[in-house]
Amino acid sequence: MYDRAKVVTTGSGPSAHLSAIDEEIRSVLSQPDQGLQPFYGMMLYHLGLDAESSGKRLRPLTLTLLYEALAGDITPVLPAAAAIELLHNFTLIHDDIEDQDPTRRHRPTVWSVWGIPQAINAGDGMYAVSRLAVHRLTDRGVAAERVLGFAALVDRACVEVCEGQFLDISYESRTDVTAERYRAMVAKKTSALFSPAAEGAAVLARDDAELRASLVRFGADFGQAFQAHDDLLGIWGTADRTGKVEMNDIAKRKKTLPVVLAFERAAPRVRATLEGLYAAAAPLPPETVDRVRDILDDLKVRDLMEREIGIHRERALHELRSVRDSATDVTPLQHLEKLVEAATGAPEVAAAR
Repeated sequence: MYDRAKVVTTGSGPSAHLSAIDEEIRSVLSQPDQGLQPFYGMMLYHLGLDAESSGKRLRPLTLTLLYEALAGDITPVLPAAAAIELLHNFTLIHDDIEDQDPTRRHRPTVWSVWGIPQAINAGDGMYAVSRLAVHRLTDRGVAAERVLGFAALVDRACVEVCEGQFLDISYESRTDVTAERYRAMVAKKTSALFSPAAEGAAVLARDDAELRASLVRFGADFGQAFQAHDDLLGIWGTADRTGKVEMNDIAKRKKTLPVVLAFERAAPRVRATLEGLYAAAAPLPPETVDRVRDILDDLKVRDLMEREIGIHRERALHELRSVRDSATDVTPLQHLEKLVEAATGAPEVAAAR
């Protein structure tokens, strides 16, 4: 799990960006009508803005750090960062309902506190507010054509995330999902918000098609590495680290990348055993979950996962370093490199360089 302490700096670095992003989100969610405070309170709760348990903010930080490197002062684009984060969290509120996850970030999920109907409404409201945040760019003096270009990125990303979620849920009842199909699903469900965060910085800062293409590739590989690391933690991570129930992905019969790789790697007899274990309805009992985990360990799937994460991480960092020639300030890019490394589980030596 990404540790905010690893990337917090002084001055205009990630720490200052995080504070500015959170303040912008609070401003977007500000509501003078006391009768509606509980409605927006659900959103603030989910975002961790009612306490000291806010999320990673990886996507908006990606946007603001890149924009700072390309254009300087991030104040004009803070509404874009807020929009990306609100859009991402609308999908998480609904994802928690769909997966029946009881906890997120070490706290009860919105649906488990306020019930499914109100959680759906809170998620829908957060999506609508994310659209209003985009319009705030005009108030900050951002040119209309740039606002429109960014809005198009966000709208396409939202559709792709929903497509990816559809595929993810449909894969739960299948045992024939290939690693390539899974990565294609991740490109929609996860990378679809990393890429527009990165490309969005270029859209708002420059007219440079080559730069935009490079940042799209950066976002795509960052998203793949992040999701693969998240999948690894979903099986081998502890509750203290992830804030979720341990091995809950297996219990829910989710076909995350480690399970998909196990099905591809297993000999026919072991594959048949896995198919039998996954034939039961969710949630799988603890003894079945442990047996699946043992098979993954026997097949050395974790080693495959570490290799996959490393490949995508290095591709992302390669694209990010190629942006240095276009930057007016490389320091934000260096901060973003460290954030990528920390968020994808890079060794401490790499994260500290």
